Amino acid sequence: MSGLEGVDPLSDLVTIRAIVGTDPQLTITQKGVSVLKFRAATHERKREPESGQWVDGPTNWFSVSAFRGLAENTMESLAQGDHVVIFGKLQIREFERADGTRGTSADIEAFSVGHDLRFGTSTFTRVRTDTSEIERVSHSESQADSDGSWPKGQGQAA
Repeated sequence: MSGLEGVDPLSDLVTIRAIVGTDPQLTITQKGVSVLKFRAATHERKREPESGQWVDGPTNWFSVSAFRGLAENTMESLAQGDHVVIFGKLQIREFERADGTRGTSADIEAFSVGHDLRFGTSTFTRVRTDTSEIERVSHSESQADSDGSWPKGQGQAA
């Protein structure tokens, strides 16, 4: 299952590299759906031709939402300041503030979120939900066989 079932093929799907700008906040709806929200910031760094110095360009802020299992896994995995890669559906919307001024928001409904490994390492823990209880299996627990080959799962070629 790709997580993209029912998504309009003409949707604005985007991938961004960003920094988590706020602490992720997880809530559960009355119907039991997990919803995660956080803000993510992107900015361009460029070298000034005259000085050769690197300077930061303007910052773009995105409001990111994730749902269900992705929301729960992301909540356990991310913290403010983490470098991330986010893939999802972009929606630009206008809103009116309490003072009457208008604003624009760039929102991403995330379909996939992960650490940007250009800036560090990460440990993967697979979540297995085929039983009534969630079982977490750490990637580091999957050790190579004594002959140095990767472990084989059921249905994999030897």
